[in-house]
Amino acid sequence: MLATPKRRRSRAALLAALSTLFTLNAAVADTYSDLPPSESATETVFVEPAVRVVSDTADTAAEAIAANEAGPLSETAVYPEALPAPADYTSAPCGCCNSTCCTKKQRDAATEKMKKAYGGVFYANDFSYLNDPCYNGPSFFGDSLKGLADGKLDLGGEVRVRYHDEDGMRGLGLTGRDDEFWLTRLRLFSDYRMNDYIRLYGEYLYADSGGEFFNNRPIEENRGEIQNLFADVNLFSDGCSKLTARVGRQELLYGNQRLISPLDWANTRRTFEGGRLMYSNEDWNVDGFFVHPVNRNAATESKIDDADESVDFFGTYLTRKGLDIGTLDMYYLGLDDSTDNFDYHTLGSRVAGSNGDLLYEIEGGVQFGSNSNGSSHDAGFFTGGLGRKLKVADWKPTVWFWYDYASGGDADFVARGDDAFDHQFPLAHKYNGFMDLFGRRNLHDINMQFITPVLGPNINLLVWYHYFLLDTSTTPYGVTMQPYNTTALAEDKELGHEIDVAINVNLNPRSSMLIGYSRFFAGDYYDETPGVLSNEDAQFVYTQFQTRF
Repeated sequence: MLATPKRRRSRAALLAALSTLFTLNAAVADTYSDLPPSESATETVFVEPAVRVVSDTADTAAEAIAANEAGPLSETAVYPEALPAPADYTSAPCGCCNSTCCTKKQRDAATEKMKKAYGGVFYANDFSYLNDPCYNGPSFFGDSLKGLADGKLDLGGEVRVRYHDEDGMRGLGLTGRDDEFWLTRLRLFSDYRMNDYIRLYGEYLYADSGGEFFNNRPIEENRGEIQNLFADVNLFSDGCSKLTARVGRQELLYGNQRLISPLDWANTRRTFEGGRLMYSNEDWNVDGFFVHPVNRNAATESKIDDADESVDFFGTYLTRKGLDIGTLDMYYLGLDDSTDNFDYHTLGSRVAGSNGDLLYEIEGGVQFGSNSNGSSHDAGFFTGGLGRKLKVADWKPTVWFWYDYASGGDADFVARGDDAFDHQFPLAHKYNGFMDLFGRRNLHDINMQFITPVLGPNINLLVWYHYFLLDTSTTPYGVTMQPYNTTALAEDKELGHEIDVAINVNLNPRSSMLIGYSRFFAGDYYDETPGVLSNEDAQFVYTQFQTRF
C-alpha cells in the first residue's frame, strides 16, 4: 500500500510534532543524567520477569494485579510494564514547610516515583510525585496537564515512530516477501476522578503506516480509535479492602502477558468492551470480567471499531501477594467463538520470584472445551525459566534459560479451532521471538537470554536465542493462531533458530530509543515440507523512538 500525498502530509505533521516533543524532552536530559537511573524508566521490547511489588495505593484490584507484574525491576531489567496507581494529589507532609527538611531517602523515593509515572496501560499512571514536596527533579513537557480541576483531572499521551525493514517475513510467518515501512502512533488520555466513588477514563489512539509495498497488517493501521472509555464505580472501601466495578471499553493486562495483554508492540494495541469486577485487600487481588474483543481489520481501519459480539471472553484472575516464593497467580479463562464455532476453557497458574541473585518463573495450564468440528478440545501449555544476576566487578549482566511448550493437535483436523493450544490474547512478541513468526501453539521453544547494561546504566543490550520445534507433525501457527500451512503435514519438526539483538537507550524518564536486529535460520521443516511459502532465511531490522507527555 503506497502512501498518498494526503497521508504523507499527515505523517509529516505528526513527525514535526514528534520533533518538538523530542526537543523539549532533550532539554532536560542533562538534568536527568545526574539522577540515578530508574530500573523501570521506559518501556522497551525486552523482558525480565523478576519479582515485582504492588503499590499500597493501587486504585483497583485490576491495577494492582497488573502492577504486580511491573514494579521495581533489577538494574539490567528491560521491558517493564510499570502500572502504578492513579495519582493522589493530596499534599504529602514533609514535616516542615519546604523541601530542605526532606531526607535523601524521601527525595530518592519521589524521584523513583517520577521515573515510573507512566506504564503499560495509561489508566494506571501515577503523577502524585508532582505534588510531593520532597521531589526536586526535572520537569517535563506535559507536567502542567496533570492535577487539573483541583487535582481531579490528568491529561497526557504518547507519540511513537518505528521503522521496519523486513526481509522474507512480510505478512504472517515465513513468506519470502520483503518490505520496508514506517509506523506512527499517537495516544491521548483523560483521567477524571469525579469524587471518591466515580472515575471516568478515556483514551484516543491514532495509528498509521506508510511506505510499504504490500498491504499492511491489521495491527498496523487504525486511523482514529476509542481505545479506552470506561467508568469506575467504587462499591466498597474500608481502607484495607476495596471493591470496584468497571463498565465500558478497556484494555486488559494480566500476569506476565502470556495469555492476556494490550499488545503494545502492535501499532494499534488491543482492547475489549464489557465489564469487570475488581476486589483487592492486603493479600489478594481478584478480578472477574466478561468482555468482547474490539475488531481490528483492514475494512475498519479508518473508523471507530465495534466490539465483536460473536466472541465472548470471560474469566477470573487471582493474585496472592507477599508469599515467600514470590507472586502466585491462578486463573480461569473462557473463550467462546460462535463464528468459528469453538469454545476453549483454560485453567492455569503462575509463580514468579527470586532468592538472592537467583530468579525463577513457572507458568502453565490445561485447556478443554469443544473444537470447530465438534470434537473435544484437550490441550495445555508450560513455561519454565531460571535466571541469575551476575556481578563481575562493576559489570552486572543477567542470564535466563527458558523452555516454552504449547501442545499441538491431531493431523486429521488443522484449522483455527482445532485441538492445539490457543494462546488467547497475549503479547506473543515478548516471548516466542521478536520476528513474530510463531504463536504459542504446537510449539517447543528452547531459548536463552543475556541482558546487560552497556556504555552506562541508561543503555541496555539484549541477546536472545531461540530454537523452535513442532510438537506434533502438523504445521506451525502464527501469532493470530491461524495455521501456516494447510496443504500438507510436516515432514520434519525442526522449524529453525532465531537470534534477536536489541539495544534500548533511555534518553530520559519520558523518552527512549530502540534499535533491533533479528535473523531466522529456517530449519528442515521448510526444506522438506511441501506447500510452504518460503524456505529461505529471514531477517528483521527496526528502530523506534517513543516519548510520553
